[in-house]
Amino acid sequence: MNLYAFKKRHAHFLLTSIGISHIGDWIYLIAINLMILHMTESPAAVGLLYILRPIATMITAGFAGSLVDRWNTRNMMIWLDLFRAVLILAVPFLPSLPLIYIFVFLISMASSLFEPASLAFTVSLIPTALRKKYNAWVSLTQSGAYVIGPAAAGGLFAISSSKTAIMVNGISFLLSALLLTGLPSMGSASTLAQEEAEQSRGPISKKWRMLKKDWWVVWHFSKTHVKVIMIYGLFHGIMIMAAALDSLEVSFITQVIHSSDSQYSMLLSITGISFLLGSFIQTRMVDRLHTMLLLGYGALLFSTGYVVYSFSHHLVVAGMGFVILSFFQAFMNTGYYTYIQNEIPVSMIGRVTSVYSLIQSFLEMIMIWLISRFAEFQDVKSAVVSASLLQWMVAIVLLVYCIYFMLLERRKVDSTSRVIQ
Repeated sequence: MNLYAFKKRHAHFLLTSIGISHIGDWIYLIAINLMILHMTESPAAVGLLYILRPIATMITAGFAGSLVDRWNTRNMMIWLDLFRAVLILAVPFLPSLPLIYIFVFLISMASSLFEPASLAFTVSLIPTALRKKYNAWVSLTQSGAYVIGPAAAGGLFAISSSKTAIMVNGISFLLSALLLTGLPSMGSASTLAQEEAEQSRGPISKKWRMLKKDWWVVWHFSKTHVKVIMIYGLFHGIMIMAAALDSLEVSFITQVIHSSDSQYSMLLSITGISFLLGSFIQTRMVDRLHTMLLLGYGALLFSTGYVVYSFSHHLVVAGMGFVILSFFQAFMNTGYYTYIQNEIPVSMIGRVTSVYSLIQSFLEMIMIWLISRFAEFQDVKSAVVSASLLQWMVAIVLLVYCIYFMLLERRKVDSTSRVIQ
């Protein structure tokens, strides 16, 4: 078996692991919401679950990258999967609500550590030539989980309870960890990283110096790679606005469009099918599209879907907006992940993405608070329209930069070709 085929086989293993864990995540998300709601009959108690995740990300982001860039990423992912599995399997048996929140918070912290580890492992495992195709299949896997997960949760609720569904999620993490053991062990990125990892096991003062050094490394990388950070920041600006818009989604659908719960469920189902369809189509054409075009036009059309949705007064128009944004989200995500995997060195991708995820989580919380206050003092419609237009303008800027950098890259290639000739 040649190296290319060997890597493709590993990609299939990793995709299967991602698919299983994502289906489990959807089951867990729905089940834990219902479990808390049945225990407390309080929407505020359920809302607290959504605050725990960004707080967990902000706490772990400061040091997550330092661990990822120095430790064996495959082993780190396996242990985090096992850790989450144990905690999730214990949740249905916890006697009090505060204890459940503590476990959910720890699970969120583990997930926040898992994401940069998974990204670094992917860059190490998947060759550059395969990454765009691989990321397209990741989008297809995630969209499939978006459709299958809620359906599986509904089936479990029909024959059992939310506690059983949560335990199924715990088992999915065990299966994910088992699949990861079949992948090659990817060590830390460099000998220097290994030496620093040994030093980090010393006193707290040494660990603190190491963290400060890592933050300085990220700052230096940001100054010397302005193009990468600009694309990174604009993309996440769009996603921050998407999170803010999503926080008002239920209010907009019920209060502005005056749709019923069943109609809202139907809208979500259509969105999932559109996401799945977009993901499937892009796997067929991704090799023919430049990464920057995938990202730029994908982001613009994704944001256009939000604009259509925000100006809607009828469920059909809102549905059209949801179909547009979910269809092109797959293209945008593939372009983004391929770009950062190719542009950020594997030796520091954990630190760069973790530090900026801390900033992103902080800005996301502020934006959600601002849009909710705006909706309260003005109205939901005005808040959603304003946020969607702001997101659309950021997407236009991102598209302009993507086209500019793509043309610049082609000009360099042409110049190099002339010199060689």
